[in-house]
Amino acid sequence: MQITIRGHHLTITPAIEENIKAKFSQMTKHLDHVNSMQIKLAKDHQIDKLSHKGSANHIAEAIIRLPGVELFAQATADDMYTSIKKLTEKLKRQLAKHRKMQCSYQHELALVS
Repeated sequence: MQITIRGHHLTITPAIEENIKAKFSQMTKHLDHVNSMQIKLAKDHQIDKLSHKGSANHIAEAIIRLPGVELFAQATADDMYTSIKKLTEKLKRQLAKHRKMQCSYQHELALVS
């Protein structure tokens, strides 16, 4: 599995990189067919006093490519570690749903044959 980590207006520290690799390898250890992962971390520097934009200015996005499926999630928070945690929770839900759909499809095929 290939994990690509990019930073936009942000430098990727070794601590952030290790945190990402630990969380994502733990999340996908039961999936053998993960082709690649792309993780983009960004920091939004624009703060608008009227809309209070900028309070959750650390953005984490991920794309996980499986055979025939591409999962995407985005999370924002006040600090990068919280946004990474929210991102992994969103992707865990998507992966669980994908696994459930795959299992039910395999079960239907077994019943038809």
